[in-house]
Amino acid sequence: MATLYGDILRFAYHLGLAVIVGGGLALGAVAAPAIFRTMRARGDAGIVFGAVLERFDGWAILSLILVVVASFLKAGAFEEDVRDPRILARYGALALVAIAVLYGAAWANPVARAIRKQTPGFDDLPENDLRRREFRALHARSARAFTLAVLFGALAIYLS
Repeated sequence: MATLYGDILRFAYHLGLAVIVGGGLALGAVAAPAIFRTMRARGDAGIVFGAVLERFDGWAILSLILVVVASFLKAGAFEEDVRDPRILARYGALALVAIAVLYGAAWANPVARAIRKQTPGFDDLPENDLRRREFRALHARSARAFTLAVLFGALAIYLS
């Protein structure tokens, strides 16, 4: 029975990281460039990709919860030596994934979406408008956060 429990925990851990890493790669490297290249108006592309990202944010947070719960249960069920540098590095990578996902999916993206939704004619605002500058800053920081989540998530997969 302990083997089945361990297998389920490993599966949950890897599934959560696969969604974060794979989803982040698919959105950032495939979906976003394709959407912005093929849509005629950049504002329309932003609306479409924003809707996709809104759905992914929920999955990323759910996946993070799955990874965290599986990690805690794994640590409690199996005697891992926390002095092992590989295990410490894995937990460090997981902490950075958690910070990045929470920043991007739970804060920056929702705030950026709210700015866009609450601003009539957002795409027609001048480039130097405060709301557009704030939106761009949140977008850029969120993109960097998800890049870090993908990189450190891949490292956590490698170290597991």
